[in-house]
Amino acid sequence: MTTEPTNSRIGGHDRLGRSGRMDQDLRAELNDASAGLGVPGAVVGIIDADSAVDVFAVGSASLAPMRPASAETVFHLFSGTKLYTATALMLLVEHGAVDLDAPVQHYLPSLELPHEVTVRQLASHDSGLADTLRAFVSVHRAGADAPSTTEALARYRLDKGTEPGGGASYRNVNYALLGELISECSGVPYTEFVMRSVIEPLGADVAFSYLPGMVERQATGFLPRWSPVRPAMRWLMPGAHQWLPDAPHGRLLSLSPFGLDTASIGGLVGSAPGFLPLLGEMLSADDGLLRADSKREMLTPHASGVAGIMSRDGVGLGWKRGLTDGVEFWNHEGGGPGFCTETRLYPSAGIGIVMLMNLSQSKRLSRACHQLCESIRQAHGR
Repeated sequence: MTTEPTNSRIGGHDRLGRSGRMDQDLRAELNDASAGLGVPGAVVGIIDADSAVDVFAVGSASLAPMRPASAETVFHLFSGTKLYTATALMLLVEHGAVDLDAPVQHYLPSLELPHEVTVRQLASHDSGLADTLRAFVSVHRAGADAPSTTEALARYRLDKGTEPGGGASYRNVNYALLGELISECSGVPYTEFVMRSVIEPLGADVAFSYLPGMVERQATGFLPRWSPVRPAMRWLMPGAHQWLPDAPHGRLLSLSPFGLDTASIGGLVGSAPGFLPLLGEMLSADDGLLRADSKREMLTPHASGVAGIMSRDGVGLGWKRGLTDGVEFWNHEGGGPGFCTETRLYPSAGIGIVMLMNLSQSKRLSRACHQLCESIRQAHGR
């Protein structure tokens, strides 16, 4: 794999103040990890509390035709989208439209759940609700109309689960419900509210569908050709299993462009620089898009237990908490057909990181992302 040189300024921001040797070491580690795991392409973006940024890109965004990955390559973020959903929720809380400790049924009175669940319990994965596998892996062709939050939510079985308050148990249904709640309480569709109130104020180059300027920059997603997911696709993705797989490329299978039906759990697409502004906002101790106290609330554990692959020390609002050698981080993994992502904050180091790869998520990939993040944190000197 080859590594794209980074420009001295990206998106109008200064680059991070690391030595050239540190940059070379990080590029080499990213390149070696990607090659060793068979990842076609990977892009890593880093931002600090002063909004200085750096982006590394290795490998290929596409294999046929061959196109190198770059800072501007567009990937699916998948579940990292939940951080934007949580941010939108906190904006509604700040404006008095939502109370975190009110029952979700107060805002969605027609909702039938097995137990009374608060908004906070949804946001911290402490609801006890059960997932519906087919619902959260439903996709549509890129360019086709996406279902509304109400239509997507109707596919979930909401009559199952245990009592809330038993500890964190990561479930996509929680954020499918929050998407519907945001639509109801904002008075506009979920995607419109998030774009208008979160993404546009941040100046982020991300969206819930491939915009015209993104189409030529999109990464092709890949599955291992003999992945156990393939036999299950017929059952998990009725209809989509016929058009989603595209062409074999050695040990890999490329996927046709698609969108995720439940936007609030994982619908965003964008480039690494496009996903960095939210991390810069979360690193700032000042009022910004969100009030400082709202950001502290999001990065405070509200549910104990394991909700991530490497983040195993509770959940805030959207964000998952982890510890490595006593150093705290907050993250959200993302994974689905053809893509794997990691979004991470190190508050004590004052850095945020986004990693985007065009190969389906696995525990090996997520552990590699964790190690890369740790190397970046250590290179930053804290």
